[in-house]
Amino acid sequence: MTNAYIGIDLGTSGCRAIAIDQQQNIIASHQEALDSSSNTEQDPNTHWQVVEHVLSKLIPHCHQYTISAIAVDATSGSVLVTDNQGQPLTPILMYNDSRAIEQSQKIADIAPIESGAHGATSGLAKLVYLQKHYKLTSNSHLLHQADWINFNLGAPLGISDENNALKSGYDPINRCWPEWIEKVTAISLLPHIVQPSTVIGKLSKALCEKFKLNSAPHLVAGTTDSIAALIATGANTIGDAVTSLGSTLVVKLISDKPIFLPQQGVYSHRLGEQWLVGGASNTGGAVLKHYFDSDELQRLSGLISLNHSVPDYYPLNSKGERFPINDPELEPRLSPRPTNDAEFLHGMFKGMANIEQQAYQALVDAGSPAVKSIRTVGGGAVNQTWQAIRQQINPVLFIKPEHTEAAYGAALIAKGQV
Repeated sequence: MTNAYIGIDLGTSGCRAIAIDQQQNIIASHQEALDSSSNTEQDPNTHWQVVEHVLSKLIPHCHQYTISAIAVDATSGSVLVTDNQGQPLTPILMYNDSRAIEQSQKIADIAPIESGAHGATSGLAKLVYLQKHYKLTSNSHLLHQADWINFNLGAPLGISDENNALKSGYDPINRCWPEWIEKVTAISLLPHIVQPSTVIGKLSKALCEKFKLNSAPHLVAGTTDSIAALIATGANTIGDAVTSLGSTLVVKLISDKPIFLPQQGVYSHRLGEQWLVGGASNTGGAVLKHYFDSDELQRLSGLISLNHSVPDYYPLNSKGERFPINDPELEPRLSPRPTNDAEFLHGMFKGMANIEQQAYQALVDAGSPAVKSIRTVGGGAVNQTWQAIRQQINPVLFIKPEHTEAAYGAALIAKGQV
């Protein structure tokens, strides 16, 4: 029997798993929604139940294969605390939970400016908040969302990967928990950190029996959902870039060195021995959806004349921008509005393309390598008119990736492709 590899992508709203074969072809996939009344605080047991159910539906499609390894990706900055036996002592505070304002201010006074632990949504700020508001034991463990799933799959308690740990204060350059963090919390609460694709355990005997597996697959350390999606695209060399056109516009560029410019919204993640340098703008699909529904976007896109001149826009839904301009007072620029809706949409597309170009130029100006190619992920990737406008503004090679799903990227990590 040939080998199969499973990637699990767990987010705020659901779970998707993909199995691939030795040639990286998809064998099967399955996804389910996560039933939750809150986007910011969720039940860790519910997360595990949906993952277990997704696997129970996916694994029977792999009966002709030997499942060799499983890897998990999940949202960055989503954390919970468990006791020494792995029982949750708190809910999961999701990546966008921003209640830890007081704690983030304490961290800001101590942490180096380049640390990923800054901000009320950081994993470290959430940990300090949970310590204040819950009765935690001295031998408690901070777990990221992916760590929690790995533990339930059969991995030892308290192991995480370098990417998920970044917002909890991990130092990706020196590859350790920094000394300053002891002024905020006990390092004993923090997980042991390994590189993505490191074998961290095997699927538990109970789950092997449940899924009718004769041999236990390896459990492999994964990454964050956005990095898994980048891996899925095939971007893997210096100068390869990926633009995510989702609710916001996010750019990532593979670099030979890290760049940390938090004052400009530039941050870096490790990717093996390379680095992902990037930033996130507040422009993107959420602005488009504020003015047009999906059917209108499709219809109006077909009416756009690419050679027609349009106003100079900076499309935002509200005041404030993170990158390539870090200015909380920056006002949206969406006037004058033409009477023709297609021209208005054209202006927004062009404004976003200009922001994308400025974002990559900001990375180059900060010391990153030149952009050699751009792959696109996210809902906006399917809009061919937007793509054509972007190529007018940014004349580099645009590559259409065969795969963009984070679960596929996690499966590649399980296979050891990273």
